Amino acid sequence: MKFLLTIVALFLLNNIFAYEFLGEVILDNRYFLNEGTSYQDKIHSSFSYSPEIFHDDEDYIFHLKPKIRKDSQDTKRNLLDLQEFYLLHIGEEREIKFGISKEFWGVTETTHRVDIINQTDFTEGFDGEEKLGQPMVKVSLEEEWGVLDIYALFSFRERQFSGQEGRLRLPLIIDKNESIYESSAKNKRTDFAARWSNYYDQLDIAISYFSGTTREPRLVPTGSIDKPLIPYYETIDQFGLELLYLIGSLAIKVEAISRAGQGDRFSAATYGFEYTQVGIFDSRIDLGWIFEGNHDDRLKSSPTVLGTRLSFNDELDSQILSGFIWNDVSKELGFLLESSRRVGECCLIALEGVYFEDTDEDNNEPKLFDAFREDDFFKIEFTYYL
Repeated sequence: MKFLLTIVALFLLNNIFAYEFLGEVILDNRYFLNEGTSYQDKIHSSFSYSPEIFHDDEDYIFHLKPKIRKDSQDTKRNLLDLQEFYLLHIGEEREIKFGISKEFWGVTETTHRVDIINQTDFTEGFDGEEKLGQPMVKVSLEEEWGVLDIYALFSFRERQFSGQEGRLRLPLIIDKNESIYESSAKNKRTDFAARWSNYYDQLDIAISYFSGTTREPRLVPTGSIDKPLIPYYETIDQFGLELLYLIGSLAIKVEAISRAGQGDRFSAATYGFEYTQVGIFDSRIDLGWIFEGNHDDRLKSSPTVLGTRLSFNDELDSQILSGFIWNDVSKELGFLLESSRRVGECCLIALEGVYFEDTDEDNNEPKLFDAFREDDFFKIEFTYYL
């Protein structure tokens, strides 16, 4: 992998004056309604800086984007990561990417079942959408029968966990410095993945396969009071399916997996639809209705999501996303609100609110949100584009 990164660096130095320099600075403040279950503070702030270098010509694309994050309360949330550092060679029917990059798989809005290439940055948010950069070589073949992406993934990235002072974390501290692996190669194992995708009229379909170290560790008790849990990374095989079917303003979405390697083979799926009403009340505003259900063989019940998306279609790209999460067995309710709006050409302001409620405390079923019962919060985030 060092050899591949050296090639990328030499390409950068050889073409430095032809590059576009971009980036962003993000300031965010989270205001929690209650003191944490481990007596954490109510106000948490962070600063992120992501400079970016981009170059595009007929045959090559170069992209460099590190990310630096500093948190006011939780040192475990501090981050120095290469999100993108790759060279992409573009041919007529073949593309080759080598370096560090982020790849997203999936079609659903809430739970991303098939998205497995990159490790989740769990300290950034509990929705699983923020990722760490992954060293890789990717070959993409485009033919009449579809697109085939083949990956070799090097140098495994461990999941980030909040520390003692962090918010939205499990009640027990997780010591990632003592992580254990099923593979004898530990974090040096080379993983393999492949994904075929194609579209037929209104249907988009993708089938994927992954063989390697799971991105979702099992947390193993240590018997220690100070650091009672350590991550255990098992070796898995996973098949994935993505379906997106469009019928006018209705989008039907399915993500499903079958995984072996973490106990018995199990299946899990997220399924639902998004229906968009264009130009409500004779305005330029679009209203989307989102419904998604979940299934997991390992659980008695998985949450159901009902939400709306308001797109104002204005020059400032104003949007509001809101939704309820309901688990019928555990009787838990969650509410999420996200909104964003540009400020001129330079900036973006985003607001986020999260609320958790246990509607039946006498219910003895496992609680999905139990660890976050005191973590209702409101966040304001300001982004400045360089």
